[in-house]
Amino acid sequence: MDQNQLTQLKEDFADYFQIEDRIRINAEPLDKDGANLSKDDFLALIPEPFLMAGEMMQLNSSSLRSLSRLGDVADELCRYLQHMARKMDLMMHYVLQQQDQIEFRYYTHSYGGSGLCLLSEQPMQAGDWLQLKVFLAQGEGAVFCLGQVIECRPQQEQWLVDVVYRHIRDEDQELIVRASLHEQTRQLKLKKERRYADDASE
Repeated sequence: MDQNQLTQLKEDFADYFQIEDRIRINAEPLDKDGANLSKDDFLALIPEPFLMAGEMMQLNSSSLRSLSRLGDVADELCRYLQHMARKMDLMMHYVLQQQDQIEFRYYTHSYGGSGLCLLSEQPMQAGDWLQLKVFLAQGEGAVFCLGQVIECRPQQEQWLVDVVYRHIRDEDQELIVRASLHEQTRQLKLKKERRYADDASE
């Protein structure tokens, strides 16, 4: 990877904010040059459960949007469908967890819509391609994508490895962005509650 390309990838990495959060991921070395993969090549690599989960989420959201146009008449049906959608989400969450491979398991230091920073016991080389499975917290789903290492720096006895997404479906990128925003909201709420608790104890 030349310096110009590395600079561009670092700029891409900075396109979205990163939320500090520890979530489970798989990062498996890709046995081919990801830069030469077409969109169809990438789609062929995505495990079936990840494709199914994405399609189910799109169907659920489009069905609920259609019902919302019917007004009060559809309230009961809408609640029922939301309940059924939640059941399906729980089932898909279980199926996706079976895709977790212990030998490739890492945890993030932070993540966002353009990439993630993982914690590793061993250094990784800038330019290395990785096959990523990102298991989002709070049952918000999981994403399969391909990333490329752009930086590796020591932190105590571990390494912080920045990975930019190079091949990712638009809907999966949106899912990660939503999850990071939800986590940011949760963290801000906790910080506010702690501040109130501290003020009350003084």
